[in-house]
Amino acid sequence: METRKRKKYGWTVRGILGFVFGPMGLIFLVLGLLFWHFRVGDDPEDPEIFLYAFGGLGACFLLSALILLGLDLYRRARLRRAYEGGYCVMAKIAGTRSVNSVNTNGSHPSIVECHYTDPATGTVHVFYSRYLFFNVDDLLKAEEVPVYLDRMDQRFGFVDIDAVLPEIKVHGPGY
Repeated sequence: METRKRKKYGWTVRGILGFVFGPMGLIFLVLGLLFWHFRVGDDPEDPEIFLYAFGGLGACFLLSALILLGLDLYRRARLRRAYEGGYCVMAKIAGTRSVNSVNTNGSHPSIVECHYTDPATGTVHVFYSRYLFFNVDDLLKAEEVPVYLDRMDQRFGFVDIDAVLPEIKVHGPGY
């Protein structure tokens, strides 16, 4: 029985920010509601101030987190749909580049850019891989990478970068 290796769809900055803002918003919202419920302070206006300050800020953070996570989960679902139900084309690898707008522990991830020319229209489509947190320039095993295009929207595709990379195990420094 062949086991199908699970594909990595990756998280973007939106999803990571959603994971950060979600717990913060929940904590502030709960604090605001608790302060309001237990009537902290002697002035009758004080509980409402706590509710509006903490609860309002918490609700804003929580709503932002839910929107950001929803957008990233929708993107991941589209990638999964393209991979599982789409059709495969081979795209030429144009190169790798660093994503300087994202910084993780002092290093920038890289992405693989690939081009596919639609033979019917002659249009060149550019696709990008998920974030890779190591240099893959010397590791690519082929000059073309499979891209799975969504049957409903061919502008959206999943770059199967794992198909042209060897199995990689990243090890940290020995502490």
